[in-house]
Amino acid sequence: MNLRRFKVAFAAILMVGTVFTACSGEDGEDGEVGATGNANVQSYTYTVGANEWTQGAATIAVPELTKSIADNGLVSVYYTNDPLTTDTIAWRPLPYDFRTPSGSFIISNTYQIGQVDLKAYGAFSNVFSPTIPGVETYWRVVLIPASAKVAGVNEANFEEVQAVYGLTD
Repeated sequence: MNLRRFKVAFAAILMVGTVFTACSGEDGEDGEVGATGNANVQSYTYTVGANEWTQGAATIAVPELTKSIADNGLVSVYYTNDPLTTDTIAWRPLPYDFRTPSGSFIISNTYQIGQVDLKAYGAFSNVFSPTIPGVETYWRVVLIPASAKVAGVNEANFEEVQAVYGLTD
């Protein structure tokens, strides 16, 4: 019996030794440098139609907006009424205050898990009231987890956010 145990143990040691010593080779070449950016930073574009506003409020469903991002990350919302088909889109950060000689139009936002809530107010002739934009509007929501935040980035400047985090249109 002892000889049989010895043979089994010896065979097991040989197999383990072969597995750990049989694999040798040279390292391959390094790959090409990839594009800068951050895979954890997410950016989404939404369209809100004029009929989707109710008493100066609209909601954008953003399922990627998690509790972790809402509590510890950064949620930046930008607005434009430029057509998305143009080459130059001016993304304006919220809150956005558009002033005219007759008054101002203010858009702000709040957010919670899974959604961004938009509020639009008009202040004309010294009356401040909920306003419904009369046209289709476009929104850009950028979600940055706490682990991906870069210090010193001006979140009010979409072009800077886009360049630092490698966001594409």
